[in-house]
Amino acid sequence: MTTPLEVVFADLSGVLARSDTSARAFAELSDDGSESTHRAIARHLREVTAAYALSAANMANRSDWTLGREGLSRKKGYNSPEDYVQALGGGGGGTKADTRRLIEAGTMATEAEAARDRQEEADQLALEHPEAPPVEVNRPWFAALGDAVTDGTLSAEAATAVRRGLG
Repeated sequence: MTTPLEVVFADLSGVLARSDTSARAFAELSDDGSESTHRAIARHLREVTAAYALSAANMANRSDWTLGREGLSRKKGYNSPEDYVQALGGGGGGTKADTRRLIEAGTMATEAEAARDRQEEADQLALEHPEAPPVEVNRPWFAALGDAVTDGTLSAEAATAVRRGLG
């Protein structure tokens, strides 16, 4: 059984809130403890940032302008998905530009995942029906950037900067 995402992140936040993360607590660590703690925090930050971007993209998708007043952000009283995501906790620094980058990075990751899923489905169908012509799945040109956000190789800011620079 998979734990629901809202429970996972509520539990993580609770554990951190109950922990001593003071400067004194870090100073009391051994050299090896300092190094391993820093590595663990960096890994956690990458994983949470990837989830944060995916969540922002999900909120934006649920708020698509084509949904009109039925879009999530409009139902909650916000004019745009960016305004809503920013109000919920924003995009890192909390500016609208940060929020846009977060949503854009999450959207790249979401579209890369969808293309990967379609390719796996096409590959499975090819195995089941070898007589059928091959199915070519369109993978967005920026899919590698989305994958890099998801696996923590690139930050949301770096991925969107690269996409905007190339795209």
